[in-house]
Amino acid sequence: MIQLKTVLTLVATAALAACTTLGPNYQPPAAPAPTAYRAASSVVGAELQRDWWLMFGDAQLNTLQAQALQASPTLAAAAARIARARAVFGATTADQLPRVDVGANAGGLRTSARATTTPVLNGRAVSFEGESFGLTASLGWELDLWGRVKRQQEAAQAQLDASTLDAAAARVALTADVAAAYWQWRALADETGALQRVRDSRALALRVAQTRFDAGASTTQDLARVRAELAAADADVADLPRRQALVLNQLAALTGQAAAELKLQAAASSQLTTPPPLRAGLPSELLQRRPDLAQSLAQLHAATAQVGIAEAAFYPSIKLTGSFGYSSEDLGALLSAPARLYNVGPSLSLPLFDGGRNQASLASAKAAVDESLAAFRGRMLQALREVDDALAELQGRTAVVEAQARTLASSSQALAVARSRYAQGAVSYLDVTEAERTPLATERALAQLRGAQWAATAQLVKALGGGWAVKG
Repeated sequence: MIQLKTVLTLVATAALAACTTLGPNYQPPAAPAPTAYRAASSVVGAELQRDWWLMFGDAQLNTLQAQALQASPTLAAAAARIARARAVFGATTADQLPRVDVGANAGGLRTSARATTTPVLNGRAVSFEGESFGLTASLGWELDLWGRVKRQQEAAQAQLDASTLDAAAARVALTADVAAAYWQWRALADETGALQRVRDSRALALRVAQTRFDAGASTTQDLARVRAELAAADADVADLPRRQALVLNQLAALTGQAAAELKLQAAASSQLTTPPPLRAGLPSELLQRRPDLAQSLAQLHAATAQVGIAEAAFYPSIKLTGSFGYSSEDLGALLSAPARLYNVGPSLSLPLFDGGRNQASLASAKAAVDESLAAFRGRMLQALREVDDALAELQGRTAVVEAQARTLASSSQALAVARSRYAQGAVSYLDVTEAERTPLATERALAQLRGAQWAATAQLVKALGGGWAVKG
């Protein structure tokens, strides 16, 4: 009965002590942000969703994204980190509960007649020899007087959140990289057509120049110049397979397959058009948009909880231990009342001298909080910069594309006039090929610029968090 009172007293003490949790409670830090981005962002535009690439209506891009999400080693590694963090969290949750073990033993036993612990009766040592059987159950429970176990669970939960957010950030980066590589491949296809037209025009110009030279109406210098232009066009055409192979290799790696396995079909539309505008929002919305920022806050939360764990090491710890069972030399009488045994009681551990270990651990935990806070602020500044960079890049590319489109329209009009005059016999065909020079070169440059414009769109998607949003 005395032991039962002891147990009840300790349980009551643990219930009262549950209100005591050492260490600072986590508070999200202030994240000051400017009222607007340096580059003026469009207020009107498409709002990114989680599967943001669907808004472009490209079936082949959708297929590539599905392959990447399913087979990417990067996402598989992130999923494994989540599973590991979840297991650690489960272990810390178990620390809050009592531990119960059951054991049994059987064997022969003989005590020594010459040991110092051997009992003596009437001047003679009493030894025992025979069989021994036992069945016991033991219980151990650490009373969380100072919230150490609670802080461990809090830190494990924060690390689990950080792992989940790390996977979300990896997903955003992966899908943006897949889209950027795919759009680059599309741009190369457009450039291939434009460059082939340049090469055909140069070949025709060479034939015309050769005819004029043979007729004595042109100089050797004119003929050499046209030959050099054709050779340059041939070199550009020959270089295209290399550039396309590099892009396809990148796409294959991003989608988790060998380059030889990747098969892409010609795009349904002949050329890349202007990408739709995206709503960048306000800088203050980045915390709700970017998983890497939320991950940084989760790591700060975990570091803050570690301070409480380090502080609890300075205080005494109390463990409630007990055992109950049976022990007998006769297996048939093992569960009888005389064979019953039990032991229950608390154990106290109080740190008196540790050579400064606990103080160093506390200082390390506090420094980790400062480090995590600085890392969050640095990541916030980096996120703001990435959005500003992406907006500036996209707006700059868009302006250049528009200017090149005007150049193409004007030069195409001039080419139409030259062809009309050639049909009327007013000029030679060499004048037509000269008039083709600007629109064909502009068409190729426009294909490259549109590829850069779409790549900047992917960069902006990544900078904005790829449609991820914090769950309220």
